[in-house]
Amino acid sequence: MRLTLTFIVCLLGSQVTFSQLYINEVMASNATTIVDNFTEYDDWIEIYNGGSVPVNLAGYYLSDDQQNLTQYQVPTDASLFVTQGNHILIWTDNDMEQGPDHTNFRLSAGDGEQVILTDPDGTTIIDQIEFGPQQTDISYGRESDGAAEWIFFNSPTPEETNQEVPQETQLLFINEILTTNENNIDDQANENDPWFEVYNPNGQQVNLAGYFLSYNGSDLFEIPSNDPVRTTVEENEFIVFWADGSLEQGANHTDFEFTSGAGELVLYGLDGTTVVDEYSFPDLEPDVSYGRSTDGGVSSILFDIPTPRVTNTLIIIEPEEIYINELLAANMTDITDNAGEFEDWFELYNPNPYPVNLAGYYLTDDQENPTKFQIVTNNTDSTTIQPGDWMLFYADEDQEQGVNHVNFRLNNAAEELALYGPDGFSLADEINFTDMATDESLGRETDGGPNWVTFIVTTPDASNEGGTVSIEQPQRDKLKLVVYPNPNHTGTLHFERVEEKIQILSASGRLVEAFENQDEADISNLSPGVYFIKNGQGQVARLVVTQ
Repeated sequence: MRLTLTFIVCLLGSQVTFSQLYINEVMASNATTIVDNFTEYDDWIEIYNGGSVPVNLAGYYLSDDQQNLTQYQVPTDASLFVTQGNHILIWTDNDMEQGPDHTNFRLSAGDGEQVILTDPDGTTIIDQIEFGPQQTDISYGRESDGAAEWIFFNSPTPEETNQEVPQETQLLFINEILTTNENNIDDQANENDPWFEVYNPNGQQVNLAGYFLSYNGSDLFEIPSNDPVRTTVEENEFIVFWADGSLEQGANHTDFEFTSGAGELVLYGLDGTTVVDEYSFPDLEPDVSYGRSTDGGVSSILFDIPTPRVTNTLIIIEPEEIYINELLAANMTDITDNAGEFEDWFELYNPNPYPVNLAGYYLTDDQENPTKFQIVTNNTDSTTIQPGDWMLFYADEDQEQGVNHVNFRLNNAAEELALYGPDGFSLADEINFTDMATDESLGRETDGGPNWVTFIVTTPDASNEGGTVSIEQPQRDKLKLVVYPNPNHTGTLHFERVEEKIQILSASGRLVEAFENQDEADISNLSPGVYFIKNGQGQVARLVVTQ
């Protein structure tokens, strides 16, 4: 992976020395890997000392904001030594009261993040790293301590030497297949492509990166290792791969494409020879899938209603009529949450003449992960919307602050938001949006109505009809700007059509590159991380640059 690292040269007379402190490994979603000194599973950054003398980190700065290098300073009176050749963990938990190794910010797993280590002078950057969306309990670190290459570690190495630990091939099942997709689910490029589902019956998540696939005797296809968010299947859960021949569109796309007629799909283990599962299927009608009658079972049946990403024995539970009614994705001065923080928020509305308990419903900002956040099932008072009433949720990745705090954030540049019923499959409502201004909300002109408008005076937890409308906007459709490969590791970005004007923006909105009248662009100079691609019509697509 390309990584732009700034090493600081200090001139002391005729002597030249180089900083030997490295950001060595990061984990932005820690659920079971390691606990801090308060037995909490917090996100962490590992610092490695590649020099020959101990270094006290007292006075050094850490930040996740390029515009604020002094976001967190290790107290100047701290004794936070990292000895030569060793490592130290800094907990990014927004809880400085727990000690000098606890910062005042958290890392974002959903949208990716950057981490910057700065000298005590507050201006000299010693090291920095940008990364894309992160999978829980998979870390991102240097291939070896202090090396330039960054990789994902299925077995993280906090406070230990960075090295890959060989994984064991796990029991997995090809669970369901759809070969002709006309009106079923679509992928992240908004295409109705053929797909297959893999089921993980194990008691731990499995990253399929490094496993192999073969369709109708084709050459082996190795599942890429550059995006574990798209290749990891949670314990006792399901994952969809797109058999569309469009590997450039992401790690969950294959280099082969399902064709009409009967076929066979084989999943091989990490050695490329051990057969994990093989599955034969008949010629299928459009939008009819073929899958195991029970997950991982022996017999198979046709599904007139396919069940991607959920159990094949799903009992469909139609959700109540509930609307996403208003949302604010860039909150600087609007309202504060129960912790006094300016967090992004969205509002749900119940138009029914009876109360609706949302216990067990799901919320997500990722169409490929509809069950990303489940509303709790044990707090009826806090999850019931009364007739004609509203319920406010905070998108702050801080579930500890209450049942109405979700595990994702909203991105005002380009985002989607969806509400699914308690079966995790049936869609209740969704909205796609782009280019939201700070402290302006996007909402239905009338509660539950079809037209979406911008409010310069927002109406959280209240009727939209009392808000002040800025500019009326048509109901948002899915984004029309398509870029690939995404995630991108090739150094060349392709557009679906010739774009008159293209801007590449950093995660913080800074202009990085601009192009005109092109259907592809050279992005080999971009550091790994999250970017936004904006065309002349104002449409925006998110881009993840990997190794």
